[in-house]
This record gives sequence, C-alpha cells and structure tokens, in this order.
Amino acid sequence: MNEGKIWTVVNPSVGVPLFLGGVTAIALIVHFAILSHTTWFSGYWQGGARGMAAAPVTAPAVTAPAAATPTPAATPAP
Repeated sequence: MNEGKIWTVVNPSVGVPLFLGGVTAIALIVHFAILSHTTWFSGYWQGGARGMAAAPVTAPAVTAPAAATPTPAATPAP
C-alpha cells in the first residue's frame, strides 16, 4: 500500500466512510452539473415530444378470395 501509514493517524472506522462519502458527493455533483447543462435532459424529464421519423408504409394484407360455389362434397344429398 502506497500511503499505508495514513491509518496510524486516521482511524479506519472514520477514514473509510469519510473517503467513500467524498467519492459519492463528488460523483453526485459531477452528474448534476452534466445533466443540468444539457439541452435535451430537461425536455426528457418533462415528457417532451421527441422528433420521430415517419413509420414506413406497408402494403395491405392480401387474402385469398372466398369460393363462389360450394365444393361437391359440401352439397347436401337429395
């Protein structure tokens, strides 16, 4: 450990939470600064409309024509 003697001055039960708290605070500050200085994020939070491309037009579904006359097996017996 490069700076291992720090734990003779600062108790680890104080130093480790202090270090982790500092890292967390810096991360939150940096993220807030980045997100508050963008132009798109506030619109995203407000649910702003997003410019979308038009959906491609699809061809209508083709169905087989119905039989005009019944098949011989389907005719009733006299």
